[in-house]
Amino acid sequence: MTHGKFGPQGDAADRFLETLDRLDIPETVALAAAGGGIVGTDELDPQVLARAELRLELREIARRAGRLDAVRAIGREVERWAGSAQHWFPAGVAATSDSTATLGPRFAALPFVLDAAYGVVLADQLQEAELALLLGPWRDLAGDPFGPGNPFETGDGDEVDGRDDGPGDPFGPGDARKPGADGRPS
Repeated sequence: MTHGKFGPQGDAADRFLETLDRLDIPETVALAAAGGGIVGTDELDPQVLARAELRLELREIARRAGRLDAVRAIGREVERWAGSAQHWFPAGVAATSDSTATLGPRFAALPFVLDAAYGVVLADQLQEAELALLLGPWRDLAGDPFGPGNPFETGDGDEVDGRDDGPGDPFGPGDARKPGADGRPS
């Protein structure tokens, strides 16, 4: 079976990129904030730490799955979005301080956008908790790039392991300390 440039999750990747292109400035700022961690406190946020550890493994996961080209392709699309100033002012018009200042939110959101992009492309290679960790901030703000009924669609984003842990849960989605977060029964 031949897959497009984004691999077997091509349709979800296309939906993801279409949604990405429609994000406005407040949504982009919210996405950057939704990723967790405040400068100087990242080591205190288990979500930030878990995402950083998973990021270190993504290249090897992509290599084993034969998806390095797909990861690079979606990464280039995200880089294009992050560096695109055309979104805020027409081509040929000199940038103003107002228009160039809006590029900051895109750069702040970039790690979480890339997490989601790579999660989409590698969805079938990731454990459910890993996928929820990568897609969590994106799903909370922009929705699920996988359509209803898709095996990678996990509901409203608050369920990592099929259970809604409720607001009193001391562990966030994907927290490695959470019983069952590693895919093994608790």
